[in-house]
Amino acid sequence: MLLDFALYNPLKSPDTNTKLYACVPDGNPTTQAMEKAAASVYSDTNESQVDMEFITFSIERHETIPSIIAALQQVQGRLGGTGQCQQSISFSYAQETAMGLYVSGNIEHNSIIKSMISKFLDHIRTNGVADRVVLQLCGTDSDSTVGLIVDTTGSLGQVQDMASLSLKFAPTTIQKAKAKQSHMDQHIHQQATCSYIKVVSGDSCGSLASKCGVTSPQFEEYNKRKANLCSTLAISQIMCCSPGDLPNLRPKPNPDGTCSSYTVVTDDSCYKISASNGLTINNLESFNKQTWGWAGCSNLMVGTRMCLSKGNPPMPQAVSNAVCGPQVPRMRKPNNGQKLADLNPCKLNAYCNIWGQCSVTADFCTKSQSKTGAPGTAAPGENSCISHCGTDIVNQKRPDHVMQVAYFEAFNYNQPCLNWDVTAVDTSFYTHIHFAFADITTTFEVDISAVELQFNMLKGMTGIKQILSFGGWSFSTEADSYPIFHEGVTDANRQTFTRNVVDFIVAHGLDGVNFNWEYPSAPDIPGIPPGSKQDGPNYVKFLKMVHEILPKDKSLSIAAPASFWYLQGFNPITDFKPLLDYMVYMTYDLHGQWDYNNKWATPGCPKGNCLQSHVNNTKTMTTMSMITKAGMPTNKVIMGVASYSRSFKMAQAGCTGPMCPYLGPVSAAAPGRCTETPGYITLAEIREILDQNPTAKTWYDEQSMSDIMVYNETEWVGYMSKDTFALRAFNYVILYGFGGWSDWAVDLKEFYTIPDVTYESCDKTYDTLQAISDDLKNIPDYCVDTYTIPILGKRLQSALDKYNELLKQGYDDKFKTYSNYTKDSVWSQINEYMMAHGDDHFNYVAQSYITCCADCGWQGCRDGCDGSCGKGESGDQNKTVSCPVTRPNTGIGSDGPTIYWQLEDENAFLKDIAEKYGVDPSWITYKPRRASSSQGCKPVDDYECGFWWFGYPARKDHISVPNPKDVIATAMTNLTIISDMLADAAIEAATLLYVGSTSDVVAASELPVFMTEFAVESMEKIVKAADDIEDAEKKAMILNFVMAFLMIVPAVGEAVGGLGFATIGRIILLTGAAGDTAFGVYGLVDDPKSAIMALFAALVGFRGEMGFAKAAEVRRGMTSKEIAALGSSFKEKSDLLHSIQKVCKA
Repeated sequence: MLLDFALYNPLKSPDTNTKLYACVPDGNPTTQAMEKAAASVYSDTNESQVDMEFITFSIERHETIPSIIAALQQVQGRLGGTGQCQQSISFSYAQETAMGLYVSGNIEHNSIIKSMISKFLDHIRTNGVADRVVLQLCGTDSDSTVGLIVDTTGSLGQVQDMASLSLKFAPTTIQKAKAKQSHMDQHIHQQATCSYIKVVSGDSCGSLASKCGVTSPQFEEYNKRKANLCSTLAISQIMCCSPGDLPNLRPKPNPDGTCSSYTVVTDDSCYKISASNGLTINNLESFNKQTWGWAGCSNLMVGTRMCLSKGNPPMPQAVSNAVCGPQVPRMRKPNNGQKLADLNPCKLNAYCNIWGQCSVTADFCTKSQSKTGAPGTAAPGENSCISHCGTDIVNQKRPDHVMQVAYFEAFNYNQPCLNWDVTAVDTSFYTHIHFAFADITTTFEVDISAVELQFNMLKGMTGIKQILSFGGWSFSTEADSYPIFHEGVTDANRQTFTRNVVDFIVAHGLDGVNFNWEYPSAPDIPGIPPGSKQDGPNYVKFLKMVHEILPKDKSLSIAAPASFWYLQGFNPITDFKPLLDYMVYMTYDLHGQWDYNNKWATPGCPKGNCLQSHVNNTKTMTTMSMITKAGMPTNKVIMGVASYSRSFKMAQAGCTGPMCPYLGPVSAAAPGRCTETPGYITLAEIREILDQNPTAKTWYDEQSMSDIMVYNETEWVGYMSKDTFALRAFNYVILYGFGGWSDWAVDLKEFYTIPDVTYESCDKTYDTLQAISDDLKNIPDYCVDTYTIPILGKRLQSALDKYNELLKQGYDDKFKTYSNYTKDSVWSQINEYMMAHGDDHFNYVAQSYITCCADCGWQGCRDGCDGSCGKGESGDQNKTVSCPVTRPNTGIGSDGPTIYWQLEDENAFLKDIAEKYGVDPSWITYKPRRASSSQGCKPVDDYECGFWWFGYPARKDHISVPNPKDVIATAMTNLTIISDMLADAAIEAATLLYVGSTSDVVAASELPVFMTEFAVESMEKIVKAADDIEDAEKKAMILNFVMAFLMIVPAVGEAVGGLGFATIGRIILLTGAAGDTAFGVYGLVDDPKSAIMALFAALVGFRGEMGFAKAAEVRRGMTSKEIAALGSSFKEKSDLLHSIQKVCKA
């Protein structure tokens, strides 16, 4: 790589900091390529013979030649092909070979490729190369000098020392190098200003006088203002070559108030900078007290942008790899009052140091300054924090209630031992159980099938919050499942994913949901593609949607890593804070086998493979500061504690300290007998080893505040004992105010044995649900479902028998009555609509006879007259009038104008009357309606006699009312299937042979049983109704007929589509307010995707245990609004059933 740093700021000095720039040039260096380039440059020019002087240190050898070639290639690439004649200093480093190359100002750069590099290669091939080689080409003066320093031990400090010294050496041999003729800049000014020259390295008063073309006494006379002239010459100092004053070269402040600035380069020193600008060193120190990165003249760094005048300091020079602070590329100046250090803060508000790097480690968090006190500097050997410094735990808000979370590995039966049932979790100790994990399918549906047995047990538990967890390390990182989180939170899938998860949580009566995505936007997880930068923002959008639709009595949480590297995918944490009830903070796995060959894993451990506890308390404290500084309050952070260890195979028996190495890269540690995973041993297994293995020794490590066990000489284990676990939990909650602690995982603590418990048999019998309710205190919880199922089965079968019987008792005659009542209702609905809303769609023109006054005799007109018309104009005339508000009176003596009803938009009218009054468009026609008495008129319609309404809407003579008889027959068939399923389930539950969840049977059966009973009650009312009843009773009969049908329609499934369901809805509307309940039920069963339709479809489609399970899930997901729509009678029965179930669970 190519390097750049200040030549006169010693790398080896403990009293200075060094700013070192590095880059890796493109290309693949080869010896042949270098020699070809050397042979082709300036082959047609004249050259002078030059002798190279070699100075070697130690014995010469050949094995380092490839690294020298690589380093030469890098400096060649930097200088070659430029054709320039200006001073240049280059440093490079390759495979522990350090190199420096100095080319003075009168040497054309390309010439060194042929005259120096190729000859140097020939020399080392023949003779080898020593630990250190210095090669010199010396011209007539220091402007005609080339120097090459090579150090094969990799010591940049030695190369720097020799390069800085070589610039001060006078040439020992004066020979012509291939160089362009030196040119001395002579500046001729007005009489008061002398002509002048700049001092270069190696100059003396004699050489300067010679360059000026004057004698030494003349030179000293022209510059007599300078005391001790010849002994105090400084590089770039201005010297007079003629009489007069030196020009004023002092830079001026810029018009905007900023100082005149200059950027330090490799061979700069304060002497050189001050001399070339007419300043003193004291000036520089004074001007730069507030300059970013100004560590003083004794610690001058390459790239420092410094002031050469008074004024506000400049923006510091950008650093290509800076990610925080003012040196981030393309950074703008701060606003008024804003400090440079506050620009571009680190993600998660982590510590930013003077080099523009972010971290949460101790060497980044401490503030320090150089002797100058300028911003952006550090004391020697330190990095110094510039923003968000310190390791304090902030954002402290104590919780109202302490959470004690148990993660339960529902998949633990996949291992040979440590097989727990979820019911073994101590509900008197833990407040929440995180059931890990439910799966998510590629279509973003919840899949619990892999752990269904444990899940059913979870739902029956009491006294603990039941939280369903999704994700985990395997799900998040395995090839077949890792895309699910990434894709599920995108705009295309977010709503589906959210709805499926929330519906599942609600359907199963769980208390909350927890997501363990490990980890959004992660760029380097082995075996899967890098995450997207949009993962984090998409995750926030997804959680926001879950937060909005999840019932408020249910919690939303996530798990987050205690790693600065991976937690950046959650930046900014403040976006997550308002959406979450709490965050499980995984403060474990802070070290592990993955640290091998990671030089950043442990300070002082260059290969990363040092014995460190994965629950190291020092690191844990750092992460606690990190999460709170990032914006998450302590009361929402649930600290992670571990019931397992990370173990290592020690490289050396007896070396157990934190800097002792372990073997790798693959773990050679002994696996646990249950985990079967090297490097991973549970707390239960640790206790077993301590009990059974005489070589096992354990102790508490004060430094890491964790427990260590060593067994079989070289097996090293870091973990938390029971006492350490308790101490950590106490500190997290009491000392620091965190919201609680989370145990991964409760089933790793100890070996579980099924308790020997005697269960009372469920051999009682009950006839009604009320009887069960009355005797609940004497019924074991596990017997309630067993007693409930046969009651529900008998009630359903009884309802079906009665329904079929009622169908035989004159159904056809009753349907005719219902059909006639429905038809009669259409007339009244049309009239009511027209009187209330006729103006919305009709215009009204009235026709009446007008007598003109001019046509009256001398006696006048008895009934009055109209003076606006002339003689002979009396007769029928049309006039626009307002809408009639009452129906016409056709009694004797009635009178009224003839009205023409003019329809504006027929489609709009038909749509409106259908939606508001339930009148089907196919039922409407338009025909004249008499508006006065028919006395004295012909028997048939006599439009010339009396008054009429023309164009008035009317009911058609023949309208069709759908007959649901065939649909009812299909419903009876499917309901019989459900009844048989219930009967079978009752027998299996009583004999302990039912393999599914009996609570699923009860939940799934509720709607079919109670809705069928409701249908029977409605049908009974129809059969009992007389043929001649009042209008109000007619509406009641219509509703009973509709309800007797609607309550069993869901059992039909998709076949109901052919019935003409829209007509049923309009028939309900015909009954007005009395039909509100019926319309609510209609709304539920009219939607093929509704919960009720899905429930019946699951029962009939899947059948058996799966049918009950699917239907129960749907029932548990139904809202209170959907249940209320089924009416008060249904709700009373449902409430009784649920009171039994609630007591069972409580």
